[in-house]
Amino acid sequence: MSFNRSLGLRPGDDGEVVLDTRPEHEVMPGTIHFAVLTTLAEVAAAGAAGRPVVPATVHVQLLRRATPGRLVGRGRVLKMGGRLAFCEGQVLQDDKLVAHATVTFAVLADAGGR
Repeated sequence: MSFNRSLGLRPGDDGEVVLDTRPEHEVMPGTIHFAVLTTLAEVAAAGAAGRPVVPATVHVQLLRRATPGRLVGRGRVLKMGGRLAFCEGQVLQDDKLVAHATVTFAVLADAGGR
């Protein structure tokens, strides 16, 4: 089982990533851990890249407290290069922005190019 799947991430509509939080996602009762939010933002950003990537840098801003419930990750590409992809990921809860990440990804060569 993959890390993302074990965390509970699943595909949503229009390329979104969805997480219905569980008690183990909380850093304290009623507050979702920043690492969960960061992962959701990074996975959404990677999905937007549309090719195999691994994060080189991740900068995350926590904008409001995320509480137990449904979280939605949305990503978009800022600039795609041959070796680097610059993307962003957002985490929303009840249509309110709770976290924003900018991610620089290393673009992986396809299996035939190794």
